Amino acid sequence: MEWETGNISSSHRAVNKMVLGLLRGVFLGTALILPSRKIYPYLTDRIGNYEELEPYFDVWRAVNIQEGFLAIFVIEHDQLDSNVPTLTKGTDGRALV
Repeated sequence: MEWETGNISSSHRAVNKMVLGLLRGVFLGTALILPSRKIYPYLTDRIGNYEELEPYFDVWRAVNIQEGFLAIFVIEHDQLDSNVPTLTKGTDGRALV
């Protein structure tokens, strides 16, 4: 399982490693968790997200996996509360001190 915190290239690498592990019989099941584009504005810049990865699903579906599964889960926020201050968003992936 991988919780995606990298950019979209990192998301592709993660799925490719999981598929390779399934093909080699190293894994019986794999899962990638990544945000939706709706939550994207509240994360650091260029985090991989479901909507950017989804066009490539046909590529991974075409892989002949004999046993096991690849799951991709998307997360997003339930709601926003204007009474709670948001964290300052940086552009370098690092929190402000």
